[in-house]
Amino acid sequence: METEKSKVLQGYIDTDYTGDLNQRKFTMSYIFIVAEYVVSWKTELQDTVAFSTTKVNYMAAVETSKKVLWLRGLIGTFGII
Repeated sequence: METEKSKVLQGYIDTDYTGDLNQRKFTMSYIFIVAEYVVSWKTELQDTVAFSTTKVNYMAAVETSKKVLWLRGLIGTFGII
């Protein structure tokens, strides 16, 4: 029997601004889970230079939001959510 929890797309995001202080690039990681299964994940050093942690978090939120919209469309196509 399908529960409401199995229909939820959960996402987690993390940024690391201090990993590359010389070039001022940041690392962004995210993971998305549906029904306790990982459906997408990524960790990468961004090409963009950021001068504050606020900008880093904003840029990561924008990138992750784009991925959420794409995933919701894809998963919705299969009738999972």
